[in-house]
Amino acid sequence: MTRDEQAIDWHIRQRTMDAADWEAFAQWLEESPANARAYDAVAMADHVLTAPAMAEPVAPLPEPVLPAPVLPEPVAEIEYAPAAANDNGGWGRWWLMGGVAAAVALVAGPMLMTARPDIRIEQTAPGEHRSIALNDGTTVEMAGGSRLRFDRNDPRVATLETGQALFRVRHDPSAPFELRSGDVTIQDVGTVFDVRRTGARLDVSVAEGAVSLAPKGQRIALAAGQGASLDEAAHSLRLTRVDPAQVGDWRGGTFDFDRESVGAIAGRLQSAYGVRIAVEGPLSDRNVTGVIRMTGDADRDVPRLAKLIGAEWRQSGGNWILRASEGNR
Repeated sequence: MTRDEQAIDWHIRQRTMDAADWEAFAQWLEESPANARAYDAVAMADHVLTAPAMAEPVAPLPEPVLPAPVLPEPVAEIEYAPAAANDNGGWGRWWLMGGVAAAVALVAGPMLMTARPDIRIEQTAPGEHRSIALNDGTTVEMAGGSRLRFDRNDPRVATLETGQALFRVRHDPSAPFELRSGDVTIQDVGTVFDVRRTGARLDVSVAEGAVSLAPKGQRIALAAGQGASLDEAAHSLRLTRVDPAQVGDWRGGTFDFDRESVGAIAGRLQSAYGVRIAVEGPLSDRNVTGVIRMTGDADRDVPRLAKLIGAEWRQSGGNWILRASEGNR
């Protein structure tokens, strides 16, 4: 096979590879910088081909009163720019790129205060997974390094302050479940969905049902098989397609990276393993797209990740240090 054919073959096989296959893949990447460049080109081409086409911007539609969110077709990019002065904290209105997607308003009845708040905080240590059950029947599976806050007397509202969790929500049309994270509110429509908060970035993937995503009060809908990556610092949101069967795969050690920086990936590994990983120089800002299956052993997985992203590694005082390899600087 040619180098390009080999790169395509490795890309197709990624989700079914065992540990021996991953070692062979890493060795193939190390054989020549041209191999790594060929694989990067295939991965990026696949991302472009599977992303929906972009269309001309369309003005936001008036917010209708609907019994449930209208599910949009997947779109490649959503961008918004803050206005000079407005009523929603300076974020301005959304401009949707491609597809038909409108802001959706959900109408809820008056809420009655039935009990004083009983706030509980669930926090997982790095390397720890925990499953909790809310009083309404909703279950939450938390990844390592995560922090969830909720009111035991009002379990239909929770806040993911940091980290990652998979939510299985018991649907109640009279009292929709709301998850808050940063300035974003996610409302369920009978749902299984995954949320990850890393600094200003929020990633949402839907496995079942649908959610209404509301940054700063604006709303769009995500159906099963759709995801969103929102950067609150950059005021941008990108919609993607996801495989519903693979939502929450982090529980089994599969990490899916979609244009994530090496620095952010190092942070996810720190939460998963409870080890410190430092990234030196511009390598920290390099974006990576791909899938990696972890073994659960940091001594094996960190060096293997370094090979896959074209980095060198060393250990110092129990900490891992990554930097760009000679041919990738």
